[in-house]
Amino acid sequence: LNNTAKTMIAKNKQDMNKIFSRPVAFTRNAFFYKPARKGDTSVMLRRKDMQRGKHYLEVQEDGGARPQTGIEKAFQYRLPYAGVFKHMTPTSNFPRIKSGVISPGERNKIMAAMQVQQDPAANSAKRGRPKRGKDVYFAPKSFGRKAGIYKRKQGSRSIQKMFNFIDRNITYRPRLRFDDRMALYGRAIYPKRLQSAMKRALATAKIR
Repeated sequence: LNNTAKTMIAKNKQDMNKIFSRPVAFTRNAFFYKPARKGDTSVMLRRKDMQRGKHYLEVQEDGGARPQTGIEKAFQYRLPYAGVFKHMTPTSNFPRIKSGVISPGERNKIMAAMQVQQDPAANSAKRGRPKRGKDVYFAPKSFGRKAGIYKRKQGSRSIQKMFNFIDRNITYRPRLRFDDRMALYGRAIYPKRLQSAMKRALATAKIR
């Protein structure tokens, strides 16, 4: 059982790279197994808990509307903006770290410059100006596809869009299908592992 569960978790880790585009390590390793022991011969496959809030993989499993992230809530409640937006998505201009996720440093700099950090001391004194550097960030009074957060680099007239504002719910179709995939893998893997274990047991058995 433990060998089967270990193989199933490894298969799920491989699947994550196919299901999602550039999944981070936490997503690839989101599931683990509780091994069988003496007195408890059951094996349990489980998803790691989030530190807070609803796990983001739930909507990928069941489908439906994506909940707001903490960043989205911060901008929605603290940014003076005439339009309505529910979600934010980074553009291709947003720098990313090696794992593929957006740069936390750039994200925090934008939040501080736009004065939406929860801690007022972390925010810039003047909206749009980061504490360090001379780049300028702003949210123009525009709607639709132009709505979002923009950046003007120091000494340049060109601007780059960093975040898109989306005024509707983002919905997902079921795509993770963890239970279905694990049931399929279990039926395929367990008989083979059981047969191998029986052969080893018989080969090492001391027959009197």
